[in-house]
Amino acid sequence: MNKIRKKLYRLKRRAIKTYDFLTRKPKYLKFGKFWVQKVNIEIIDSRFNFFKNVCEDKTVLHFGCTDWPIFKPDRNLHIKLSKHTKAIHGFDIDKEGIDNLKKYVKQDYFSEYSEIPNIQYDICLIPETIEHVDNVRTFLENVSNINAKSFIITAPNCFSKEQIRRNYYGKDFFVEVVHQDHNCWYSPYTLKNQIEKYANLKVVKTYLLEGDKIVCCEAIKND
Repeated sequence: MNKIRKKLYRLKRRAIKTYDFLTRKPKYLKFGKFWVQKVNIEIIDSRFNFFKNVCEDKTVLHFGCTDWPIFKPDRNLHIKLSKHTKAIHGFDIDKEGIDNLKKYVKQDYFSEYSEIPNIQYDICLIPETIEHVDNVRTFLENVSNINAKSFIITAPNCFSKEQIRRNYYGKDFFVEVVHQDHNCWYSPYTLKNQIEKYANLKVVKTYLLEGDKIVCCEAIKND
């Protein structure tokens, strides 16, 4: 009899825990509305396929095109996209890298904003570049002056499940796996917030690429 009672008790406790788990409210509901920022997202598995679909047969201005300091021709996004775009121009402060990239894609390249021609691009593509810049406000102000129909801006997601698992808390130290040239991390909200705060742009859609590793904001110019 005691065994039956113990078993029933365990089953009851398990049922209670299951109910609590299923009915538990998200923790963010415990905070005031001022602190809670909701961003609607769409999850896309492949970063490259997303860029390819967006840039297919379009005229593109590609920021950070040289992949400094690690250049591999078979992995370089600029080279891969050049096979699918109508035209693709590159922008990068890495002039040595541009000279190297010209061997693979013989189109126009710029290292100064004043060099960008007064033509309308279909897409201004800025993939994983904003986290490298010294002054985000100045960068985005300059970007918003570019004549483009659409702006695609991405950055590594600080809240990616994989990134969080990579971090390590030691007794008196913290290990973070990150590119040595990164100056900041972004989340879906903070990337959208800075774009709309510092650029004359409006974010119309937010994505998570590669599952959730990369935040991507699609923006257009404010009327």
